[in-house]
Order: sequence, then C-alpha cells, then structure tokens
Amino acid sequence: MHSRLLIVCWRRKLFFLGASLLFLLALWFWGFLYTTHITEDGGKIVSVRELMLGSAHGGRHESLLQRLGFHERHDPALDGGSNGVEPHGAAHGEQGSVQLEGDEGGVKFVKPTPGGLRSAKVRHTNDWDAIMQDRTDEGKQINQQPSGKGQPSRHISDEMRMAAERQSHYEHELKRMGVPVIAGLGPGGRPPPAQRLVHFDLKGAPPKVSYLRRLMPILKTLGATGILLEYEDMFPYGGSLLPLTARNAYNRDEILELLKSAFALGLTVIPLVQTFGHLEYALKLKEFAHLRETEDSPQALCPSYNASMAFVEELLTQVIEYHMPAESGNLLHKEDIERSTPKLTHIHIGCDEVYRLAECPRCRHRLKDQLFLDHVYNVATIVRRRWPHLRVIVWDDMLRHMALDALQASGIGKLVEPMIWVYAEDIYKFVQSTTWEKYAAVFRTAWAASAFKGAHGEGLLMPPIRRHLENTLRWLAVMQGEGNRFSHGLQGLALTGWQRYDHFAVLCELLPAALPSLAICLSTAAKGYFDVSARTNPILSSLTCPEPTGEHHAWLELHRDSMMVMFSRCMFPGSMIYRFILRLATLTTETEEYTDAIRQRRGWLTDYNIRHNFSSAARVDDLLGENYRLLNAVSNLARTAASTLTEVYDHWTYGEFIEQRIFPMLEELKRLERAGEGLKKRRVWPQRPLPYLKPFEVLGIDEKT
Repeated sequence: MHSRLLIVCWRRKLFFLGASLLFLLALWFWGFLYTTHITEDGGKIVSVRELMLGSAHGGRHESLLQRLGFHERHDPALDGGSNGVEPHGAAHGEQGSVQLEGDEGGVKFVKPTPGGLRSAKVRHTNDWDAIMQDRTDEGKQINQQPSGKGQPSRHISDEMRMAAERQSHYEHELKRMGVPVIAGLGPGGRPPPAQRLVHFDLKGAPPKVSYLRRLMPILKTLGATGILLEYEDMFPYGGSLLPLTARNAYNRDEILELLKSAFALGLTVIPLVQTFGHLEYALKLKEFAHLRETEDSPQALCPSYNASMAFVEELLTQVIEYHMPAESGNLLHKEDIERSTPKLTHIHIGCDEVYRLAECPRCRHRLKDQLFLDHVYNVATIVRRRWPHLRVIVWDDMLRHMALDALQASGIGKLVEPMIWVYAEDIYKFVQSTTWEKYAAVFRTAWAASAFKGAHGEGLLMPPIRRHLENTLRWLAVMQGEGNRFSHGLQGLALTGWQRYDHFAVLCELLPAALPSLAICLSTAAKGYFDVSARTNPILSSLTCPEPTGEHHAWLELHRDSMMVMFSRCMFPGSMIYRFILRLATLTTETEEYTDAIRQRRGWLTDYNIRHNFSSAARVDDLLGENYRLLNAVSNLARTAASTLTEVYDHWTYGEFIEQRIFPMLEELKRLERAGEGLKKRRVWPQRPLPYLKPFEVLGIDEKT
C-alpha cells in the first residue's frame, strides 16, 4: 500500500517537473526569437531592438526619443550650448501657464519655450541617462554611413548631452551652496528682466543722503537700472502740504545731490507717492483728518470727497515737478541735462492695501470695486493730462479679485501699469494663472516686485536671505512664463526693501544689515539666474569681500550660514553696522532663551516666586550668574550703538532703534536682577500654604458681586 502511494507521488512530481522544463524551454525560445536579427529594407539586417528604438536608417520607425518629444529636427536654441535645454523635458501647452512639478524645495517651474509654455511628463534622471545613451548608440550607427547623412541628428545628440552635463553640474553647485534649484533657470537661458529697480522705503530709518550716494555705484555694478524712491514724509513739501514734512526730512539740496548721483550713473529714478491707502503720515494730522474714509482710522483717503482729489494732485505736483529738470530747472543745469540720458519716465501712485473703503456716508452706497477703480482712473487721468509723457504704475493687490468685465469697463487698462507683488516663495498661490490671463486681457504690460528685506516679519534684525533669493528666482521663472501673455511683455522687476509695515509699525531690518541680501538678489535678477562662480558673480567684489580660499567649501553657503556671518569680513558701506547687528541678534537670542527659561522651566525666579517673595537664595544666586553676564554684554552694546549707527543714520533714527531693540532687553534683565536681589535678602519665610491670587483679583472683579 505504501509503495503504491509513493509511486503515485513520484509520478506527479515528475509530471510537474517536466511541465516546468517545457515552459522554461518555450520562454527561452521566445527570447531567442526576440533578439534574433530579421531582414528588412531590401536585405538589410535590423534587430528588433533597433526597430523599437527607431534607429533603422530607413527612417520609417518612430524612436523612443521621438515619442518622448525629442523630434528629429534642428533646433536653433540648441546651437548655443545650453540654450533652450530643459533637463526635465516639456511639451507644448495651450494656455501658456507655467506647469508645476513636485520637488523637495517646493514648487518647480518648467522652463517655457518660444512656441508657448510646455507641460510634460516628469522624467527621472535615470530615464534621461538611458535616453542619452540610446541616442549615443544611434549616433554611432549614423556615423558609419557615408558622409553627409545623419549629421544633424548626431549634432543634436552631442549638443543635448553636453548641455545636460553642464546643467547637471550647475544644479550640483547650487545644491552645494544651498541655493534653490528652479527648473528652466541657468546659464544660457532666457534673458533677464529689462528693468531692475531697487526700492528705498524712506518712511522708516531714512539713511543719510551721503550713504545712499555711496550705494549707487555698487547697485549699478550689481545690475540695477533704476531706483524706486518712496519718500512719504521725508520729502520737503511746501505750501499747504508743509505740515506733512517730517522734522528730519531731506532738504531740496540733498535730494538734488541724490538725483544727480543716480543720473550720472545712468540710473532712472521713479518716485512713489501713495494716493489712496497708506496715507497715515498725512491723515494722522489735524490739518488733513477731514479727508479720512473713517474718523477712527487715518489709513485711507475718502475717494468721494472733492478735497481729496485736490490734495492728491498737490502731492503729485510737488514731487513730479521737482524731478523734471527740463521744466522746473530745479534739478540740473542745462549742460547736466544734455549730458544725462535718464529722464523721469514713470510715477508710481501706490494704491495698495486700501483696507478702509466704502464706509463713510459719501461712499457706503457704492460698490467697493467701483470706488477703487474710479479713484485710480481719476488719479491716472490727472497725471496723463498734466504730464502726458509719464507712465503710471500702480500696485496690483486690490485688482486681483476683480472681474474681467469690471476692469475692462473701468478704462484703467490704457492708463496704468500694474506692479504685481508677491514676497513669498510660491508666486502662484497669490497670483494664479487665471489672474495673469485677466491682467493680460486688460493691460498691455506689467511689472513684477520681489523683496530683499522687510517681508518676513515686522521685527526682524536680519533678513532671511535664502527666502528672499528663492522669491527672486521664482519671479524670474514666472516672468519667463507669463511675459508672453502681454502684448508689450513685462517691463521689469522691482526689488522692494520695506523699512516699516506701515507708518505706525516699528522698524524692520536696517538697510546696511540687508545689503548682502540685496546684492545676492540683485545680481541674480540682473543675470536671470544665480551665477555659481565667485569670479563672474559681482557679489563679493562689489561688497569688497575677501576672495574665497580652499575648494572644500563653497564661497556661499546659505544652508549652513543662515545669519550670513561670512559677510562680516567684507568692507562695504555700513559693514560696521552689519557686524553690530550680528552681535545684537546673537545677544537678543541668548537673552530671550534665558528669560524664557527663567519664566517657564526654572523654578526659583518665576513671577510666582517674585510676587510672593518666596524662593531659595542659593538657587536664585545661581540663576543670576547668567543674568549678570548678559546685562553686561547688552549694556556695552548699548554704549556703542550710537557711535556705530551714526555713520548712516541721524540721532532720531538711532535713538528710535535703540529704544525698540536694546532698551527692552536691558529693562527685562534689570528687572530680574532687582527681583533676584530682593529674594536673596529674605531670611524668614511663612508657612505653607501661601495665599493665592484669586481669579477675581486678576480680572479686577469684586468677588462679592
């Protein structure tokens, strides 16, 4: 019985074994046929693999490269080395909007092409290498043909391979330096923006004119073409506007010298005059309070009041006339005018962030959008009527949500040029493709605006350079993609440097502390990409920095040196203030960490201990050791603040800065010192439990009620 069972089992095993061998034999035979050469085209031997890749000389087979979008045609963009090469590939799109890809750094923009923006399937690096290898094999076969046949294909293949290698090396250097990698940006790409404006916000910490004049040649070297000058209350107004002038405002001779310096370097000057929102510097005053949209806020002007338009016209008249030497004779002598090519060509009328709108009795019955559009139209009409040659720029944020029909019906499309501002890394989060399409249908041209400081926190001491650089790079990619929508393209990029968030806010980063950020962003905007070479990038030379030594470290390391300590070795105008701010930032961080630990994590010098005069003298004495060190360091810094800041600022400005940045630290450290010394003096303590602070007392409520 057992032997029969064994025989049956062995027979089944042999059956399955034989079937498996037959299957493997069939599989081998199929593979043999697949790789066997077949005859085609009059006896020519062609492999199946060649047929699939389309490398047969007959040209009747579509290659893998063709299916992926690399057609057998000569592209002039490839003749310039890396010009027109897209590492990640692209295909034609209909809308002209920039397509997005996932990327570890966030949004990644695919480079647009002259034939329209392209949207393509993402190909990984290994796929790219395989494609290039297949193309190489194909080129070798073509090279075996008689001369004159297949040469364009090989030329295209070699150019693409070299361009890919250059781009790969370039992106490797970017990552090594901590610079964001943006697809489509690199050497040999699209030209940079035609205009690169540097914005000076004078409503806070206005530098001395002598300092601004020292910066002008540096800005020119870095690639600036003009200055966007926002005076606010620093302009020497006269007549009925005399109350607007700040006590430390520039005088007319100082502004004259500033404009002469700009003109001598070929830098255009565009004045920025707020004409709707952000008029706090005027509407806060008793003389102009009646022009407010709401009685409790000086933020915005009432557009329905006739006196408002008269006020705006007088503002514009005083500023514009002073900047037009040919008519007013204020700016330059005749020979200077003939020698200076730049002239006043634009005026920026502001109109951003009009928060208070359609609230007063005159305006509340009208739609907000219509009120805004009518006011912009009226102001622009005044400018074009009185100064026909001037072009009018306006901030765009109030226009983004408006309907296309409303914008077209308003008539502002032929009167103003919007300056589209986004200071975050993701431009399209705030200005979507539909908004770009709408703007292009209304306006013939537009501007873009990034930021090099004053955009990521009202109370920062140092700008986050990497974020500002990425914002600039993203804008360059967006401008490449969206510029073709407008009939006259995009005019240029303004790099804004805000000094306050509004007239009532504290100071943002000081200009000398942000000069390295400006240099990095401006040189990038001027080239259209970030130049990784320390020799050809003008950053180090323009800021008078020592030459980089050694090959183990990159000359710029944004990911490792977030505070940009490397620029403390440079000798640019205001570099002493830069080093001072670095020291202040370090002490501020140490002080905040210490006081936070005292209040939250250590148990003997808290507000509870101080309020009840109940603690351990030995423990308090131990905690005060760090307090004494910090207090001494901050006191020394405060004593040198005035002498350091006076190089660039008047006593009003450095006095304000010391009060905002250093005085609070001194006060807090001294308070803890006094409290600690008081706790150490006690020798007798009460029994527990201690009387507690009742909630009614904290809230100021009578417990009986």
